[in-house]
Amino acid sequence: MNKLEENPNVMHVSESNIFFTPAFKLAAVKAYKGGKTPKEIFLEAGIDLDMLSSRKPKESLKRRRYIYAAHDEAGLLEERRGKTSIKYIIALRAN
Repeated sequence: MNKLEENPNVMHVSESNIFFTPAFKLAAVKAYKGGKTPKEIFLEAGIDLDMLSSRKPKESLKRRRYIYAAHDEAGLLEERRGKTSIKYIIALRAN
């Protein structure tokens, strides 16, 4: 966990979650839209993939892309915890 917290793209790490910086969230979505894979994005950001579940990069980007589509850049730059809509949950399950 300490190694992850030392990464400038990570705000905080708990037992069950990794909290990425708003700047990383936005940069990750833009890189994905530019053709990079979630794995490439995380590796280029210096995030050790051996410390994450194999699905974490893809799931994280999927969540961020939905938020970006619904709320544009502001959705990634502001704290949205607790503001998840039922439409988001349904969209995630559909994909």
